[in-house]
Amino acid sequence: MAITTTISQAELERLAAAAYEGLDYRICLALNGAGGLTANSSVAAWDGVELSGSGYARATGEIGEGEWDPTDLRYEMPQIDAEFQASGGTLTYDTVYTVITVGATSTLHSVIVEAPSVSLVDGASIIYRITLATDD
Repeated sequence: MAITTTISQAELERLAAAAYEGLDYRICLALNGAGGLTANSSVAAWDGVELSGSGYARATGEIGEGEWDPTDLRYEMPQIDAEFQASGGTLTYDTVYTVITVGATSTLHSVIVEAPSVSLVDGASIIYRITLATDD
């Protein structure tokens, strides 16, 4: 006897709205190197290896209202385009991490690892597109 469970589109929308809508985010660059940090490391640990100087600034904002994606069969929040630009020096990093903040609590959402590390020279920029979604 086969059993199939499918989570409804309405439930995926409810979960996404509760998890993300109206919350603050920040996308950060870090140089983890052989530091051993993972997606299960604390926000404080990641913030300890976050870049500084050479024009570096976190990408920040508030998460808007999402919509159902019939192609990927998931509820997606608006894509976040996080742009970083080097100014007055080179930005060298190997990790992009995303933090979601609820009140006074910040939670690590995800980690993108670049191998080899990236070096943005003075005047260069890069954009990372981050997608927050719920699916079954």
